[in-house]
Amino acid sequence: MRKLALFVAVGALVFVSSCGTSAPPVRMVVGTPALEVPSLREAHAGYFLVGNVISPRNLGRESFDVLTRHFNIVTAENHMKPDHLQRERGVFTFTHADNIVNAALEAGMYVHGHTLAWHNQSPAWKNYDGISREQAIENLQTHIRTVMEHFRGRVRSWDVVNEVMINNPANPEDWVASLRPTPWLRAIGPEYIEIAFRTARETDPTVLLYYNDYNMDNQRKARAVYHMIRDINARNPDVMGRPLIDGMGMQGHYNLGTLVENVRGSMRRFASLGVQVSITELDILAGSNYRLTEAQAIQQGIMYARLFALFREHAHFIDRVTIWGIDDEHSWRARQNPVLFDAWYRAKPAFFGALQPVEFLAQHGIFFREVETLTADARFGTPTMNPDDPAWQTAPTIPVDRHVVAWAGATGTARVLWDETHLHVMVNVVNANMNMSSTIPQEQDSVEIFVDETNLKAGPFGSGDGQFRINFANGQTFNPAAIAAGFESLAFTTGERSYTVIARIPFRVITPEAGTVIGFDLQINGASPEGFRQSISVWNDTTGNAWQDTSGFGNLRLVR
Repeated sequence: MRKLALFVAVGALVFVSSCGTSAPPVRMVVGTPALEVPSLREAHAGYFLVGNVISPRNLGRESFDVLTRHFNIVTAENHMKPDHLQRERGVFTFTHADNIVNAALEAGMYVHGHTLAWHNQSPAWKNYDGISREQAIENLQTHIRTVMEHFRGRVRSWDVVNEVMINNPANPEDWVASLRPTPWLRAIGPEYIEIAFRTARETDPTVLLYYNDYNMDNQRKARAVYHMIRDINARNPDVMGRPLIDGMGMQGHYNLGTLVENVRGSMRRFASLGVQVSITELDILAGSNYRLTEAQAIQQGIMYARLFALFREHAHFIDRVTIWGIDDEHSWRARQNPVLFDAWYRAKPAFFGALQPVEFLAQHGIFFREVETLTADARFGTPTMNPDDPAWQTAPTIPVDRHVVAWAGATGTARVLWDETHLHVMVNVVNANMNMSSTIPQEQDSVEIFVDETNLKAGPFGSGDGQFRINFANGQTFNPAAIAAGFESLAFTTGERSYTVIARIPFRVITPEAGTVIGFDLQINGASPEGFRQSISVWNDTTGNAWQDTSGFGNLRLVR
């Protein structure tokens, strides 16, 4: 059954677009069926390939007709990942992958392979703790060789290695120290990345080989990836005729607050290495709970238009732009309506922004507003550090359930109180793996509290700003370190996969009073069973930059 109210009626919105410099104006109405609007791939012919995801459920259905009309390259959403192709050692299952690859090729589309080596959706037998380095290398190479040989001649390009870099490396220039502590890294060492790419090149030298990762608009993470590609290609300048890594895949899991200039900067940084750049998983969050207001829909369309205008500007080094979802209902981020068509395959403003970005911006820039900042209330009171204290129940709940990265894991709710000296925060976390085996604090199951006492939202941390991190065993870390003075916290395990954190944060630069509004945000880090961070849930700031930038914080209003 389709979800209700996935898209609030905006069918009355009408655009008139030239659809090309010499073509007559075309009347475009939001809500027009996807098969009746101009083709997205044709609009970008001569710029780059335009792609989307494909799954077995699309074959023989309306969604496949939408794919073939609007896109010329597809990526298997799940069915070419390691655990789908080789769940048991030596037992390869290609049926579903073959069906989607063959259907795409018969329809005249290219296929991009996703993915050969990843820490997620990969069976544990390949690289479990305690496995010998030699056996892990053999497992890695056997999978890559078998899969690539099977699809040889049918797949245009591959994500060889996926998501190996931590989000906020302390020293991005030292890319080895910035690697995520994945099972592949523990089993083989940092050489596994180079081994994977060399194996892929030797197996099929005709295809393009990509490294793929998310949050590439985060400049610290982008710099670390830049140094990795530069180093590997410098040491492998001529592997069967070209450098080892052909392309950089920038996952585009964005939101209305994403800074387009950061996207531009990262694209140019990678292009300076001489590699192709692809936007591999583009979606833009807008609205919530499957609802999208008319204003939010326009804002989303403007963001798509700004990005597609940017991509066209840099088409000389962009290979493809892939939207991560055909329609909102089947998107992995369905609750926040992230793609171009609604649940009924009807065009949203986002579609027209992507189709004709310059015209869309010119005609509808007047609708652009600053991204809405969430506001919550903190009631006056001084609770104890006991989660059962009735004082906590006087505070409204704050949801911490907006996903930052491509994995939906631990989430929670919070309550906040204040008094003349402290901010009191209680966060209840669910769906946690309760893992703190990583030595990197943010990779552990933990809660982060961000405070900007003066609410300047001025970017880098200053006086009165801080990041407080507490894991489920009450391990504490601080940014900057000085804010540890006077801070208190307790953590309680409340179930097999749930815990509660209570924190008492002293005010340092303001004298709080009713009516004061401070900058505030919350983040829940979800560790995988293997010990690396696989999910990030937040209250307001979905940019992933709250650890260094206060401009995306929400507002916390102190009330009596």
